[in-house]
Amino acid sequence: RNRGDGSFEDVTAKAKVPGAGFASAAAAGDFDNDGFTDLFVANIGRSQLFRNRGDGSFEDVTDKAGVGHTGTAISAVWLDADRDGWLDLFLANYLTFDPATVSEQNPGAYPGPLAYPGEPNVFYRNRGNGTFEDATRSAGLFAPGHRAMSVSAFDADWDGDTDLYVSNDDTPNALWLNDGSGRFRDVGLEMGVAFNSIGEAPGSMNAAVGDLNGDGLTDLFITRLGYGSLYLRNAKGLYDDRMFASGLGELTQKYVGWGGTLIDFDNDGDRDIFIANGDAFTLSGTLSLLLENDGHGKFGNAAAKGGAFFETKINGRGSATLDFDNDGRLDLFITVLADRAILLRNRGRADHHWLLLDLEGTRSNRSGYGALITVTAAGHVTRTEALCPTGFLLQGDKRVHVGLGTAKAAERIEIRWPGGATQVLTEVKADQILKVREPQP
Repeated sequence: RNRGDGSFEDVTAKAKVPGAGFASAAAAGDFDNDGFTDLFVANIGRSQLFRNRGDGSFEDVTDKAGVGHTGTAISAVWLDADRDGWLDLFLANYLTFDPATVSEQNPGAYPGPLAYPGEPNVFYRNRGNGTFEDATRSAGLFAPGHRAMSVSAFDADWDGDTDLYVSNDDTPNALWLNDGSGRFRDVGLEMGVAFNSIGEAPGSMNAAVGDLNGDGLTDLFITRLGYGSLYLRNAKGLYDDRMFASGLGELTQKYVGWGGTLIDFDNDGDRDIFIANGDAFTLSGTLSLLLENDGHGKFGNAAAKGGAFFETKINGRGSATLDFDNDGRLDLFITVLADRAILLRNRGRADHHWLLLDLEGTRSNRSGYGALITVTAAGHVTRTEALCPTGFLLQGDKRVHVGLGTAKAAERIEIRWPGGATQVLTEVKADQILKVREPQP
């Protein structure tokens, strides 16, 4: 629990969220629309759903809700797939462990994960009464043979419904396009985001989503073994892998990238990139990367601006952005293999301005996930969205951060809510956390 003074208190026992398995990740969202954020924990074993009672404690409603999947869940995300105002749940699974695969001749030697078949992902549709149904097949999301590492929910084509991108290990990645009714079709191959620039399907870890070259279209940054991919969406609605043209290929090719996240660390209005790197086979450490965007999708190493941490070798895994001290400068949380997690406070420049938008749906889901946001400040237009910000092993701050640079106000903020309403705010002063409630019809 954040005490509000820069420190935290362990309230696990008081909050009644005991672990029941080997936890991989968590996803936060208000699945019952009561105004309190609930928590789904993805486990290796049986996953759990904790309902927020509103008094600082949770109750385990896994059985009642019908989401007690048992397997190798490695990531989860909340989304309102059919825009009915209730959050649905997508669970990304890794592999199906088979004891028979272990060598009888050498029982101490376990084969690598690619020796096991992939476990199909699971999609739970929210019935709106506190329970869920397994709608994996009816939603078109049944895809055996893949080994998922993470899932990201976002509106790839800005048509008002939420799509899914699943990063897979050594199998093609999938872009599941929503038809608006909550049914999906994998268009990863035809849109150019299933493989890397040379047609391979190397182990993908994570997809970070956002406009990375300032053209108003949503792009994808993928971390992998070695250099990843920077998929820039073009005017035809397809994607071009610009990893090396952007400078990212050369900067990342000697590392194993795990948790990649977009972060406007200097509030200049463009999205920079942080990557938690780590060794895939040993506990030896390596450097993390802070990569600065020039505003047009070209990147350079910003380690010197990042501070002493970027001279420290760790075996990083997950990474997420948050503003834990509410000063408008995005901080970083990093998980480390076989070591304590790391929280990095942003002490960077304070002369640039910012906004944090905290959305609350009324007709739409209470978390506001799926809202499309356009911010105009000093003539500069930023397009972003409210989403359940999951990645490899972690979820970040759900509030929507917008760096404004030298602008002291946003002339216009347009919010397209998933329930269909469009809300416009004008002359919004900078440097504030703004609670925005969806207007009632």
